[in-house]
Amino acid sequence: MVLAAIQEMSRKMDDRFNSLDAAMKACQAVLDEHETRLSAVENMATDHDGRLDAVEQLAKRLDVANRALQDKVIDLEARSRRQNIKIVGLAENVEAGQAADFVSNLMPALFGREHFVKPVEVDRAHRLGSLRAGVAGRPRVMIARLQSYCTKERIMRLAMEKSPLVYQGQRIHIFPDIPPEIWNRRQLFEDARKKLKAAGLRTGYIFPSRLRVTNGGVTSTFDTTEEAKLYADNLVPRVDC
Repeated sequence: MVLAAIQEMSRKMDDRFNSLDAAMKACQAVLDEHETRLSAVENMATDHDGRLDAVEQLAKRLDVANRALQDKVIDLEARSRRQNIKIVGLAENVEAGQAADFVSNLMPALFGREHFVKPVEVDRAHRLGSLRAGVAGRPRVMIARLQSYCTKERIMRLAMEKSPLVYQGQRIHIFPDIPPEIWNRRQLFEDARKKLKAAGLRTGYIFPSRLRVTNGGVTSTFDTTEEAKLYADNLVPRVDC
């Protein structure tokens, strides 16, 4: 009886161990499967990280290339406008439909014929905007393209020297035709430029947006507003002997 009971107990324990072993093997199989899937996910994540890094690097290169293309387009546009002038304040229809001839005659009338050995040759000229805008409000701006860049530069110099300009009793202004992007870049120099001009120094711009300063016969150029501001802040006017 005792032996039979021991044998029965041993059998039951073997059955329980066998069941436990089977359960452990099943758990191990599940763990192995999870480990395999986790490794696959980690590999996918690593692959995605690599692809994301590649995409980010490509985006940076494209951004640099895009900026370079934008700068080139702006530069080309600015160069195509270098011989243009804008005239602000001319009464509507004062050109009587002959804008190019009008501008050609206007320049000697404003500045004196002694400044123009030859006639001012104008390729074309026209008003900006619709006629309705000019009639309803301020006169429209007139834009003119001159054949000679040197003539255009002479006109801009005279416009600055002889300011204020008056034509038929009306104050007018003459500006270079500059793309807005370059105009905005030049405006960043204005604080330093005003301080330099107040100190009696000559200032101007080198195409497209470098500030030029002449102090006592010495000319300096500045590519950044920080450089110009530092120069203006530390300015000690030179005195010619």
